[in-house]
Amino acid sequence: MNKFKIDKEKFKTFIMCSTIFLVVLSIIALISGSIMKIFGFQYKSIGNIVLFFIIATIMSFPLNLIAGAFPKALLKLGKINRQTAFIIYLILDTIATSFGLLVVDYYMPTVSATNISIIIISLLFAFMGKDDFKNVY
Repeated sequence: MNKFKIDKEKFKTFIMCSTIFLVVLSIIALISGSIMKIFGFQYKSIGNIVLFFIIATIMSFPLNLIAGAFPKALLKLGKINRQTAFIIYLILDTIATSFGLLVVDYYMPTVSATNISIIIISLLFAFMGKDDFKNVY
């Protein structure tokens, strides 16, 4: 009986954390969709924007991890300086995020994103990770 209660608590915690994550991601998606709309992004409903960004986030996550780790590794090995590492990170992260957004845009007929809107929002997302390079050698 006690084991079931522990599993139930873990399940509640998982659901709460997932809900918080989805709410935050939805807010980011709505703001990002508004920015992209300036550059030609079109959609059929607000739910489509949220779904677009949730799927794109999941799709681009593995590539974003590599995009963040690679320049940090080169920096720690002393192969490049901090400024070069940050520029490499910006380029790689922008490409990784753009790839995820492009794939989802291709397969999701209820949204239509222009290349410029994808590149701009991807670059803005990449700039959000600039603080990751403050604590690296």
